[in-house]
Amino acid sequence: MNIMMNLRNYLALFFFLCITALTTSASTADEYVFHFRSSVVYGSQKNDLTMYVSTDFPGGNTLDDINSSTWEDITNKPTLSEGTSFVNSGDVDFTPFIKPGKPLFIAFKYSAPATPRPTQRMWRITRPSFKHNGANVNLSEWLFINHADNDENVGWEKMTNGAGIQYRSRMTKKKTESWAVVQVLLPGTKPIISGVTSSVAKAAKPTETVSTEKVKSGGNSGTAVVTREDLKKAMYEAYLANGPDPAIQNQLGKAEVLEKIKLEGYERWHIKYKVDKEEYSYAFILLPLHISAGAKLPLMLCPHPTYNLGKNRVADLYDEPAKSKSDSLSRVSRQYGVDLVKRGFVVFAPDRAGYGERRLLPDAGFKENMSAFSKKMRETYPKFGLNGKAIWDLQVGLNLMLTYDFVDKENVGIIGHSLGAWDAILFSALDDRVKAAVVNSGGMIAYLPELWSEDQTALRAYIGSRSKQSLTKNVNIFLMLNASRSVFYLFSLRDPFYKGAPQLLEGYKTIYEYYKAHNPKKRADISYFLHRDGHDFAPTARAAAYTWLEERLKENEQ
Repeated sequence: MNIMMNLRNYLALFFFLCITALTTSASTADEYVFHFRSSVVYGSQKNDLTMYVSTDFPGGNTLDDINSSTWEDITNKPTLSEGTSFVNSGDVDFTPFIKPGKPLFIAFKYSAPATPRPTQRMWRITRPSFKHNGANVNLSEWLFINHADNDENVGWEKMTNGAGIQYRSRMTKKKTESWAVVQVLLPGTKPIISGVTSSVAKAAKPTETVSTEKVKSGGNSGTAVVTREDLKKAMYEAYLANGPDPAIQNQLGKAEVLEKIKLEGYERWHIKYKVDKEEYSYAFILLPLHISAGAKLPLMLCPHPTYNLGKNRVADLYDEPAKSKSDSLSRVSRQYGVDLVKRGFVVFAPDRAGYGERRLLPDAGFKENMSAFSKKMRETYPKFGLNGKAIWDLQVGLNLMLTYDFVDKENVGIIGHSLGAWDAILFSALDDRVKAAVVNSGGMIAYLPELWSEDQTALRAYIGSRSKQSLTKNVNIFLMLNASRSVFYLFSLRDPFYKGAPQLLEGYKTIYEYYKAHNPKKRADISYFLHRDGHDFAPTARAAAYTWLEERLKENEQ
């Protein structure tokens, strides 16, 4: 009798422990997390971004549809950026919101009051990733819902580089409300928002961040998809990784104005500013005269061509008269800084390392100065090169220029001739703040068709091997990184520095189709302009470049 009772007790205890173990195992396994990155630039609004979750949103595309649903504010759960740098949200726990058979929606709401001047900020949300026990769960396409009273085109939109979404105020002063909603496509739930933005074809490890930012479409060779982040990381490692720590950039810039001179139609500021802990650079800022109060002018970065006195070349500043007619014409063809300020742009024209006021050997030529600067720089950064240094210094300069109230931060361009053209295409590839780049007589591409193939095996191998890379080959990657923006190439097949077959022409159709595929409006914006003028920036080419820039960078001019 006692034996039977004890047996029943043991069985009951065993059953209880099994149930407890199963319950504990299930609760441990069912973990739902959302992860993203955020960045905020421009403006001064506070508390403008909020985040919500809902399980009863009916779909639709009006604020009435939003307001008919129950939304729980979860803004305090993720970590949000407080500046330009992208910040990881951390794993936002959505487990409490999962209800069997119920859909799940995540929303970002931007709201701001009316103001006397444009102070609304621009938020970017990238790399959204939802996971169940470490495995990716599909997300729908984003649904954007804007208040009917918003200014035209003010609201959420897809980022042109495909990385995620962004809120664009377009300098409005009106009260604004805009929603970006995405559905988590949980198993057993009905899709309410159509389209899918991410894939679960291969489950990710729990600690892995998966980018949905695909650089190519199609292709199924078994090679991992090359993302834009992969390309950017490869070029960062090639040019910037061995230089200064990016964390020090907030300590740099801070211009000291050495001189201001009024000239015909514009004012020239001569400035000195810090580009490293113990290093200064020099630049000219060219400003149109009589900028009206509150005006925002597009900004042009103007890296100079190969010229011993650096920035003086684009600012039309010389110590002695032209020696000949050809010298005079050459001077005019390189003064694109002056030309652009007279067309209403703010111009930033810095000295490249080893040129102008940054020469270590004042009586020597540019080759000797470049070599001397490189040797001195490598005492601090042994594996850092002058191309990487040019990018770094331009980043610091752009940071500085964006602190001025008269600069339209959403319309930044870069233009360069010869050496400056190389700086233009390289810098625009690695700094997403540049909206349009003009490249003349430089930045020549060694077009490699295998890198543009739908089968990404060659592309993956190329970016993974530093020994295979070179500056001219890397232009393929620079162009890919610029695909969502505007690029204008001007060159001559008679340019003595342009060797071999006309590869830019050979690859244009492929590159054009690539740009079209990676532009949200499906309109490629890459153009070539062939001229006859050898290694020069003659009047016809300059006129085409300036008109092209005005069409792309003056849309927000007040």
